[in-house]
Amino acid sequence: MNLPKIKDIHSVLFLKDKIRLGIGKDYGIEIENLDEKYTQLIKLLNGKHTINEICSLVDNLSSNDVEESISLLDTLGYLEDNFVTTTELTSEELDRYSVNLNFFNTLDTLSLTKYDYQLKLKKTRILLLGIGGIGSNICLALAELGIGHITAVDFDTVEASNLNRQILYSTSDIGKRKVEAAKESLRKFNPLIEFEVLDKEIGSKEDVDELIKTSKCDIVVNVADYPTGYIDFWVNEACVQYNKLCLSAVVGKKNGKVYSIIPYKAACYYCQFLEDLEKIPEYAEELETVRTMTNSLELEMFRTPNGALGSACLLQGYFISFEILRYIFWGYEALLTFNKRFSIDFITFEQHFDELTKYPTCSICGGKKE
Repeated sequence: MNLPKIKDIHSVLFLKDKIRLGIGKDYGIEIENLDEKYTQLIKLLNGKHTINEICSLVDNLSSNDVEESISLLDTLGYLEDNFVTTTELTSEELDRYSVNLNFFNTLDTLSLTKYDYQLKLKKTRILLLGIGGIGSNICLALAELGIGHITAVDFDTVEASNLNRQILYSTSDIGKRKVEAAKESLRKFNPLIEFEVLDKEIGSKEDVDELIKTSKCDIVVNVADYPTGYIDFWVNEACVQYNKLCLSAVVGKKNGKVYSIIPYKAACYYCQFLEDLEKIPEYAEELETVRTMTNSLELEMFRTPNGALGSACLLQGYFISFEILRYIFWGYEALLTFNKRFSIDFITFEQHFDELTKYPTCSICGGKKE
């Protein structure tokens, strides 16, 4: 460490006979400071001095004591090297994401710096299917994080009834194509990210194939609700074929669920379907009926009637954004939905994670491991 500095996220309080670093049970520690033994040392940990300089400036501690104290604080995660900077983040990005960087400084910074975490986000490409209630919240969350490239796909027009939950749009957007309104909204919110939109109705598994290939995505997020009975199966098959992580969320009026598709590592969506069939055999008839009916003059196939509240969409959207963050930083095993389906009752806030079964007979993933 060249220029040791107490991380900005950890406030320093000089109290009677003690020094407190950080606030709260997760980050706060107290250093016994009788006769202000460590006051001088702590004040010099400002990122302006080398360790040798600090040793020479502190007149009441030996060099060995200074070095051991700095090493301990570093091991505990309270220090960073002010000498370490980055050329891969612009000054605008460093300013905009400064609070992100503070948060990343609470994570493991022995192997990764706060800049490394932000760069991981910047270098990630997301394909987002659907920018309605959940999708618009995900868009905003990803823009806040600083995800470098988002490709959003939708084919709808903004309607007044969307505005109870679709946060990217406003009254002045009614009648506009969603993708264009979303593009303008995201451009105003965060011009530092690349936000590409496609005004496209997905009508087949091959459409999803093409979107995955052309977007060059790292992660697929599926929050599209049309065509009901098809879209989830198409996305699942494509993601397994191209070995792409997929995260999906649903708001079913009072209840919601979130699940992930991790090809060959966990149960895919078709595995979930097979498991649901075992528990509720009549689900097969329901699915077939949905696939052969329509409920709209404008649409050729069925779309589930919507009864989602904005707060429910926000919860699901930001849950997905945290799953994305966990995956980017620590891999698929860090996902809360790794081979589990998250369910929530929005009225009671009862939540549970149900373990999923990976079916060897699954026609999509075959129960295989990569």
